[in-house]
Formats: sequence, structure tokens, C-alpha cells
Amino acid sequence: MECPRCNKLTYPGLVRTNIWQGEERLIIVEDIPAQICEQCGEQYYDPLTSEALRALVEDLNSATPKRVMEVPVYSLEGRIPELPESLPAGPGQEVEGEY
Repeated sequence: MECPRCNKLTYPGLVRTNIWQGEERLIIVEDIPAQICEQCGEQYYDPLTSEALRALVEDLNSATPKRVMEVPVYSLEGRIPELPESLPAGPGQEVEGEY
């Protein structure tokens, strides 16, 4: 398939995704079949995979994790001399994202 984002080819593979539930609970789902763009790395799921992922997230209380990891959390607080004015700096106004 062709990537709708950059028009390069995709290839099949298994990926993982991070899902935040609230501000303190991070869920990692592995072994997700996807089409992965060879250029930009964007991942695309077919409808069956999307539905299975949605169902898993809705049913986490009864699902058994494959494994449990301890994840260290670091901060850039005090490591940036001055925050740009365009970024929120107060608690509860953090900008979240995957990098």
C-alpha cells in the first residue's frame, strides 16, 4: 500500500503503541500487525486490528498483561534555560506526545 502521508510504500510488520489512560496510567500494546511506511514510519492498522485494539483497551480490567515493565520517568524541568512563550509552562498544562 502507499502511505497517505508521504506517498511512499509501506511494508507489513508488528508494532507496539503507547496508550495513556488519564495522567498516570501508561499501557503498552505489542504485537500489533500494521503497514509501516518505509519513509516516514507512520503505522496503519486494518479495520480488524483497530477493532481488536479498541476492544482490548475497553476490557483492560479483565485482560492479563503479557508482561509488566518498570518505566523510569525523567523531566526537563531545570534543564531548559527559558521556556519559549508558545509552550504552556504551568502544571496541568503539559503537552503530551510520542517522540
